[in-house]
Amino acid sequence: MNWLSVAEIAKLTRIPAPTARRYASLFKDFLGGRKMGRVTKYPEESLTVFERISRLYGEGRVTAEIEDHLRAEFPRTIDVDNASHTLVQNNGFGELAEVFNGVITKVASCMEVIADQKATIERQQDDIQKLKTAFVMLARSQKKMKELPSADIIPEEIILQTQALEQKDAELEQKDAEIEEMALKLTFDTSDIKAKLQILESELVRLRKDRREMEKYLQEKIDRLKTAAS
Repeated sequence: MNWLSVAEIAKLTRIPAPTARRYASLFKDFLGGRKMGRVTKYPEESLTVFERISRLYGEGRVTAEIEDHLRAEFPRTIDVDNASHTLVQNNGFGELAEVFNGVITKVASCMEVIADQKATIERQQDDIQKLKTAFVMLARSQKKMKELPSADIIPEEIILQTQALEQKDAELEQKDAEIEEMALKLTFDTSDIKAKLQILESELVRLRKDRREMEKYLQEKIDRLKTAAS
């Protein structure tokens, strides 16, 4: 393997030497440097990492954002007993990942329930609108019936039809009340699901905080290993 000093890397990548040294200090975990005498040298493959860091800074990224990009694109390495080992970041995170997957599954399930209830409410509202239209038509019919001659000359068939319409009107009013009550209950259920979803989101925030703390703990442990190995 060909090992390069920071000065050589700066020349090959056309990154100013002071800037390259700053990159080496800030992102050493992604560069695989090795102490050779008094000089720290880096594998030739690290040229790609130096160039990537330079491009990200050129895009206006801050250091924390660049670390996230590098973490996703390159392995983190440590130098222990002059051997470069890839740090398997999944150690210690298996349980945390399982919790995240469980929370995401619950959130997806809640969203499906909300979608189903929303569709049900929309159907009920459509039924209510149809009933209201029927009420308007019934009122118009009753108005026309009142404009007919007095009851003593109205045919019995029309009287029976009017009575049937009045009974239907009462049934529709009762149905309207039942549907409105059902829609109100579904609205309460949706509010309850939203509250549970907010709790799940809070739990996600807490889990992210735990993950950052665990990463910090692992980083400190890595630094102690480096100190012990040097």
